[in-house]
Amino acid sequence: MITRDYEALVILKTAGTEPEIVKHAAGLEEQIRKAGGTVETSQSMGRRRLAFRILRQAEGHYHLLRFQAPTERIGELERIFRLNDTIVRFMILSADEVAEPAPPKPVGGPLPQPAAPATGRGGSARSA
Repeated sequence: MITRDYEALVILKTAGTEPEIVKHAAGLEEQIRKAGGTVETSQSMGRRRLAFRILRQAEGHYHLLRFQAPTERIGELERIFRLNDTIVRFMILSADEVAEPAPPKPVGGPLPQPAAPATGRGGSARSA
């Protein structure tokens, strides 16, 4: 069995109390373990407003999971997540698909110079 690193971003329904949301997140970790995976990190990203309503939900509780699992079990894990009533949306990506965060842009420093204006005649400017 080949195992790979994966990252899952899950949006949970916000109905319920904070301990209930923690319980649902722990249930996600348990599902990963049952599928033969190991959870490396489980991080709550808090409640956020959704860009548009999903399943009549205007807000969702975001949760990020980083885990290792056999490649042939990811389809089964996606099916389990789809059947879970507390999950509004989810996305599972392999570590290869996850882009590295961009390095921070330097603060201050010179501004980029604007491009030189075009002559408008399609040719180069000649000196007389």
